[in-house]
Amino acid sequence: MEKVLLAIDGIRPTKKTFRYAVDLCKRVRAELNILQVIAPGEYQTVLRRMARGAKKAREYFEGSMAAAAFAEAGQPEIAGEILAEAKRNMDLLLPESEKAGVPCRLTLKAGKPGKEILRFVHKHHDVVLAIYDRTEDERVPRPGAGKNRIPRGIRKNLHVPLVVVQG
Repeated sequence: MEKVLLAIDGIRPTKKTFRYAVDLCKRVRAELNILQVIAPGEYQTVLRRMARGAKKAREYFEGSMAAAAFAEAGQPEIAGEILAEAKRNMDLLLPESEKAGVPCRLTLKAGKPGKEILRFVHKHHDVVLAIYDRTEDERVPRPGAGKNRIPRGIRKNLHVPLVVVQG
């Protein structure tokens, strides 16, 4: 089955972007793969956003690389908090993708969004399209983000079409 990648660099995708991804997957009969990338240096910001009442997103974890990175950095409680909140957020969107008949999978990674997106697409040869959901807080400049807040290197090195959904 072909896959559509929804890459997010925050705690959850925007409702508009998630709906776009689910609708697209339904039309082309593809599985939705959500790649949630959290930069290790930004976990305090992520925790503040979570504390303000994060919502939305989907299913199960292929791996807990982000948790491992935080645990290795001497922050196991942060790893646990991030994983628990991400799981709660993802479970809130589960009914929407299930109702549409779209299989959905979440992968959580710690790292730079640009590198992790490229790595994911290169590893998963059945990804036919990538959707990038920009960070929730557009006022905060992102390290490594170029024009339109897309991580550097993505446009140049990604071998599948890239869609950026505007807020």
